[in-house]
Amino acid sequence: MKHTFRISLALATLAALTFAGCSVTSHTETAKGVDFSQYKTFAWSGTPIEKKDKWNNDIIDNNIKNAVAAELNKKGWKEADGNPDVLLDYTIAVQRSVKRESDPVYSYPFTQYMYGGHGRIYRIWNPSMLMGYRSYNIPFREGQLTINMIDARNNKLIWQGWASGEISSPRVRSKDVNEEVKSIFKKFKFPDHS
Repeated sequence: MKHTFRISLALATLAALTFAGCSVTSHTETAKGVDFSQYKTFAWSGTPIEKKDKWNNDIIDNNIKNAVAAELNKKGWKEADGNPDVLLDYTIAVQRSVKRESDPVYSYPFTQYMYGGHGRIYRIWNPSMLMGYRSYNIPFREGQLTINMIDARNNKLIWQGWASGEISSPRVRSKDVNEEVKSIFKKFKFPDHS
């Protein structure tokens, strides 16, 4: 019973640490000297998807565009059919990686009996001790979504935001896309036009 409880506790701790590490990391970079108050409209650049696979397809394309448009609309930006202030595009990169994990290895606890003088028996409890660590590799897929904002007048990159994180399923889901886009636009600190 004790052994089962320890295994359950170890697995619960491992699961909590694993899920705590599955967050999305996002960053942004802004060109120096750019006044974002002059930009109010956006459109997507007309670059088609180069390679259609499970990471780049029409469904993911629409999910990304809708999520980005929703975040920009919250800030008062409008999507323009013609003559926008900025052009948007994105890239998706998926690569296989390996992370190294280590688990502690403990000895089994035991009771030891020692015989003292004059017929006395001493019972000594030896608790489990840390013997070392067992290391192993876990393969995973890491995905990165990069969103570029380009000034439509001079075709210069003025803002770039990217998010990366572990992909938990073999396909990119709309929930994953929305989470990454929201984490990128949390760092989009420009004037609201609403």
